Amino acid sequence: PTVPSDVERSQSSHEGTLEDLQVKFPEIEGVLWNDVKSCWCGKPCAFTLTTCNACGRSLLEVPITKSENVFSAFLYGVKMAARGFPYKISLRRQTMDALVFDDMLALTPCHLNGISAKYYIPDWRFLLVQPKEGLKVLDLIEAELWAATLVFFRNSEWRKTIFKGEITEEELWGKVIKSFNFPPSQFQLHIQWLVPPLTPFQHYMAEIRNHFHEDRAFPIAYVRKLLKLNDPYPVNMNTPITEITDHYDKKGINYKEHWNEFYQKSMTDSMDLCNFDAGDFEYLVEGGKAHKMTVSDGAVVKGEVVEDVNIVDIQKLDCLALQNYGRPYEDGKPTGTYIKRPLEPNFCAGGYKKWHGVDEK
Repeated sequence: PTVPSDVERSQSSHEGTLEDLQVKFPEIEGVLWNDVKSCWCGKPCAFTLTTCNACGRSLLEVPITKSENVFSAFLYGVKMAARGFPYKISLRRQTMDALVFDDMLALTPCHLNGISAKYYIPDWRFLLVQPKEGLKVLDLIEAELWAATLVFFRNSEWRKTIFKGEITEEELWGKVIKSFNFPPSQFQLHIQWLVPPLTPFQHYMAEIRNHFHEDRAFPIAYVRKLLKLNDPYPVNMNTPITEITDHYDKKGINYKEHWNEFYQKSMTDSMDLCNFDAGDFEYLVEGGKAHKMTVSDGAVVKGEVVEDVNIVDIQKLDCLALQNYGRPYEDGKPTGTYIKRPLEPNFCAGGYKKWHGVDEK
């Protein structure tokens, strides 16, 4: 079962691409681009990663380049990416403060992103500049993410298929995998919000430490504790993340401890809630090869290798079947929309609001 978006569809506000928008409004150039490593599969990855967190390929020889800030494109209502595809999104909720949408590279059947629709904040470090306001921003975004999650949860067919056993809304709230990445692949503050369980391949990727990376994943619970100290910390784009974690370690909020608890709990909750039926899958993938499989007494039995099967293609088909991104599909393909109330391309009325410590240039 899937949970289609019922958001009213809208048209783009700006013809062309982000580059075209930059030509017309050069003063906003600084919010339109990211520093990334672009994998051959098309995924813009954080410039510190050594392995693509979408396809698993090595990024060791991939140079750091500029990529389009997709989230700014969404918020400005830009029509097209430079590569020619439309900047439509699988939108779930929009308010003046937040935008919530399905993640295009879903790791779970309900994988959402929540971004600030009010301020340009490149990443979570800048919340430390004004902690009280930072907490308010988190509260607003998380409230919208939770409202979007409840639409899934209250769909009884989806809930009973995805989750093992009975679970309450309160219990689910405590199991949502929520974090920031640093460095992010998109330079606009966004919460990664994953409702477990992880899909089989993505759970495997997480177990081999190719998701939720230590020193890159920063649990929301950890960030909230830092902000609740109300101890403003000066940040700029060059502030090392280790400088920040060292500072707060000395104040008794240890990053490594919080990350380890976050990671272990994420893996446990994913397994505890997992309700996938092995009978719904055709192959077992192990050691980079696809095998035939059967189920005996509730256990998966690995069979012989199937030589003419491309496991990357299998992963893509699984993702299409399990994700809720782009629902409802049309002609077997995901659909989407532009946002109804886009930002104006300025830093005045109707545009991004300025956040202390952020140089938009």
